[in-house]
Amino acid sequence: MKNRKPAFALFLMAFALSVPLFSQQISRDLFTAMGAYRLPDSSFAMIGMIEDLPVIIFQDGSIRGLRKSGKTYEIGNALGLFDQIEGTVEFGRKKSGLVIVRDGNTQTGARIPLSQKDLDFRNGEIQLHGTLILPEGNGPFACVVMTHGSGPEKREASLGLAGLFAGNGIAAFIYDKRLVREMGDKWQDDSFQHYAEDAVAAARILAREPAVDPSRIGIFGHSQGGWVAPLAASQSDLFKFVIISAGNAVSPVEQHLWSGTRANRQDGVREDIIREIYDFRKIKYKAGITGDSSEYKAALPVAMQKPWFRRTGGNLPTGAFWKLNGYYDPEPALLALKCPVLVMGGESDNHSNTAENMQKFKEIFQRSGNNRLTFKVFPSADHGYFETATGKFMETELRELKRFVPDYFDTLVEWTRVVTSN
Repeated sequence: MKNRKPAFALFLMAFALSVPLFSQQISRDLFTAMGAYRLPDSSFAMIGMIEDLPVIIFQDGSIRGLRKSGKTYEIGNALGLFDQIEGTVEFGRKKSGLVIVRDGNTQTGARIPLSQKDLDFRNGEIQLHGTLILPEGNGPFACVVMTHGSGPEKREASLGLAGLFAGNGIAAFIYDKRLVREMGDKWQDDSFQHYAEDAVAAARILAREPAVDPSRIGIFGHSQGGWVAPLAASQSDLFKFVIISAGNAVSPVEQHLWSGTRANRQDGVREDIIREIYDFRKIKYKAGITGDSSEYKAALPVAMQKPWFRRTGGNLPTGAFWKLNGYYDPEPALLALKCPVLVMGGESDNHSNTAENMQKFKEIFQRSGNNRLTFKVFPSADHGYFETATGKFMETELRELKRFVPDYFDTLVEWTRVVTSN
C-alpha cells in the first residue's frame, strides 16, 4: 500500500472512562481542531481527548496535556500536569494546520483529511446508528467493525481507533451501543449475544457499501468487547479476522473476582484474608445472578463482623449485566473461530489477568485447530495500554502518565494490514 504512515501517529484517544477525572471546559475552537496532522519531518501529531482532557500525542507515543493560553495552547509535561510548560501549539484558520513550538524547534503541520458516512441499520426491532470512517483514496478498503467496552458507550468512544485505522488505509465502522441515545439515563445493559448480533448486522450493511471490500471485514473488541467480538465472528463468516484487546478467556464473574484479589494483594492484605474475601464474593455473585441466596444469607452475618467486609463490593450484583452475562462462557465462541486472530494484553493490567488469560486462549485455540494466531503481551501496559508503574491509571495515575506503551498501535495496524492483504 502506498504512502504508509507510522501507525502510532494516527491515534486519537479511544478509551473513554466512565467517571470524569478532569473538569476543564473544552472550547469549540479546540474541538474542531481534533485530528491528525502531518509534520515536515514526515512524523505526525494528533490532537485528541483522554477523558475530558485535551492532549497532543506525538509519533513516539508520548502524550502531553494542552491548556489554553491566549491564542495558543500550552503543552504540559504530562497528560494532566502543567507545572513545567514544554511548548505551545497554535492552530491555523479553519483548523487546516498547526504550528508546534517545542524543545526550541518550530514545526508546522497540515491536517490529514479523512471522510465519513453515517449509516443506520437494524437488528430485528432495534434501530442502530453508526459512522463509517474512510481513508484517503479510492476503495474498496478493508474495514474493522469496532465493538464496545462496558457501559453506555457511544460511537465517539471508538473514534480514536477508527482514526488510527483510517489514517493507515483501513476503513473503520463505529456505532452506538444499542439504545444508548434513545434511553439516555434509563439505559440498561443487554446480553453479549445481542451485542454480537448487532455487530453482525453492522457487517451485513458494510458488505453492501461500495467503499468496503466485503472479503476483508474484521472485528475489534477491547475489554468487554473481547467477549463480544469472538462471539459475533463465531456466528457469521462475514468477519474474516478478529482482534481481542485486553480481553478475557474466562467469565465476567471470574474476571471481577481476580481483579478484586489483585487490588487486595496490592494493598498488602494477608493471603488468608484475601481467600476469605474471594470466597464470600463468589457467594455474592451466585446469589445476585441466580437468585439462590440461601448460602449468601448464611454467610452474610459472619462476613459483616469481619474487618475486611468493606472490601467485598457493596450490594448484590443483580443488575442486567450480571444477570445476562455474569457466567458467560467464552470458550465455545473461541473454539468456533477459524479466521486469523490477534490477542493482545498488558502485563500490568489490573482488570484482567493477562498471563492466565493468554495461557487459556492458547489452550483453547490449540484444541480448535486454528493456527492463524498472534499473541502479544506489552510490558508495563495497563488496561488502556498506557505505560504505567502500578496499573492504576483510572484510580491514581492518569494525570502523571506520559505515553502509551511502544509498539501497541503499530502491532495493531501492521497485523491488520498483513491479514487483509492476503
